[in-house]
Amino acid sequence: MAHFDINPSINLNAVELKRIAFRNLARHKVKTILTVLGIMISVTLYIFMDGWITGASAESRRNIVNYEQGAAKLQTKQYFEKKDEFPMYESFDHGEFYAAALDKAGYDSAPRFVFSGTLYSATGSAPIMFNGVSPASERRLLRYTPYVESGRYIQEGAFELALGALAAEKLKVGIPQRLTRGELEQDILPIAPHQDQDFIRSLYEPVEKKKSGFMNPMTEEDIAAQEDRMILKKEIPPAELARYWDILDAAGRNDVRISTVIDIKAAPDAVSKTKFEVDLAPVLDASELALFHQAYEYDELTEAYYLASAVLSNQIQIAMVRVGYAGAIRHVNQLMSAKVVGLINSPDPMTNANIAYMPLDVLQDEAGLMLEGHVTELLIRQKNAPDAKLPGKNESAPRIQAALEAGLAEQGAALADNLAVFSWQDYLADYLGYENTENMSDRIIALLLFILAFMGIANTMLLAILERTKEIGMMRALGMTDGQLIFTYMMEAGFVGLIGSLLGIFAGCCINIPMVKYGLDISVMAEQMGGNIGYRVSSQMRSMWNLPVIIGSGVVATLLASLMAIFPTRRAVKMPVTESLRFE
Repeated sequence: MAHFDINPSINLNAVELKRIAFRNLARHKVKTILTVLGIMISVTLYIFMDGWITGASAESRRNIVNYEQGAAKLQTKQYFEKKDEFPMYESFDHGEFYAAALDKAGYDSAPRFVFSGTLYSATGSAPIMFNGVSPASERRLLRYTPYVESGRYIQEGAFELALGALAAEKLKVGIPQRLTRGELEQDILPIAPHQDQDFIRSLYEPVEKKKSGFMNPMTEEDIAAQEDRMILKKEIPPAELARYWDILDAAGRNDVRISTVIDIKAAPDAVSKTKFEVDLAPVLDASELALFHQAYEYDELTEAYYLASAVLSNQIQIAMVRVGYAGAIRHVNQLMSAKVVGLINSPDPMTNANIAYMPLDVLQDEAGLMLEGHVTELLIRQKNAPDAKLPGKNESAPRIQAALEAGLAEQGAALADNLAVFSWQDYLADYLGYENTENMSDRIIALLLFILAFMGIANTMLLAILERTKEIGMMRALGMTDGQLIFTYMMEAGFVGLIGSLLGIFAGCCINIPMVKYGLDISVMAEQMGGNIGYRVSSQMRSMWNLPVIIGSGVVATLLASLMAIFPTRRAVKMPVTESLRFE
């Protein structure tokens, strides 16, 4: 009796299975198009967000190097350990000697003395980080100096300040960019000569009105306040801005005072017995304790130690500072009168915030900070280093320090033991860690959007295969194996993923082109957030090409789409053939 196989296997090779999968795309056009669109949008959004995040991160780091730090700093090791406290007493001298050695090795340098204080204007006060600088060196090494929004940059020999624009706005110093009609009429015009008042009025225009709506509801008070706001016109000739600045300056608007505390290292004249036993004895080593007892004499009547040896005072002071004894630092209050001569508004928000630059030379004597040639740091950058690139190996801290030590050795000198070169990454480790966290958070959000989109795609695939359960049963009855069916539907889903990925990469790149070339103006948003948007960018935020992510997102999307077909297809092929043929 003849035997008939009711389920003979069909011998189909991979090429034929791919043809079947490709033909299935045209049979279900609507579902194919919708799924392709979902994948395309997911890939496009991921490429766009990753490019923006990568660009913001790269721009922030370039701004830190070009506008704030340079590639590295020469500082005392003790200053670096306490850098958040701005310990002016941890300074060093002979900065020009080290600068000459660096210059010979091919590096530019700029001396600075950094200190904190309070800046007082006629209308208010604000905490400020002051930078005593050499104007010529700053211009050569950093890029913020051309961005003087109004006024001019500082010059040597005078107590002058170049102030961050945001701080100037708080203190009402310099030319106001935004103000109300009332402030213009009551605060600005009365201090100007009568013949200049119409000229000043002509420099301002009403702020562009925003309409109240569902997304931007406005009360009657908001509308009235909007009517009252004025803004400085954008296209004002430099000569007219300079005239306006001179009018305000002559009226005393730019006169300020700096209040700070000069910290001086000095061995205290007296140390109480209690402070010695609690603060010094437990932390000084044996040799330092012996030195203390040589330098100080104990008085039983007052129960205190008194400095008896001026010769040993410097050595014991060094030991006291090393262990952090507060009594070894003397504090002298200082008040300095100065004039704001310019406002800084650069692409780096840090230079526009509560920061001021003043000539280093005026801080040397008793009218300043009694520096006597000391600086807190030397900023360093390789000569002719391109602004568009981050520092490379030649600008690493070990390479710079080795070059400095070699240059000093040629002159028969050596780098002081307490000095070291620190890279910009060393100095901003906390910020870079925060930036990496921010980048990771943004990428996780983008990835979640990516996954959510593919969950929708998986649901579409599930419904599509369920609708074709009867067709799958018929193909199995004709002899297609479970493996061949799963492979066919995986290929079909893979084709959908590939088409969607290619379209997504194309769309993502098209969106990225203007974002890379022109960027997005975020100056208004940055201003509303006080200049802090999480990145060191204040004006144009540009995207950046990230080729591995662009290619990788397409590959991952194609693979994910293909894998999404496995579960519903396996479920369908596990159903008995007879039941599949009856499925409705």
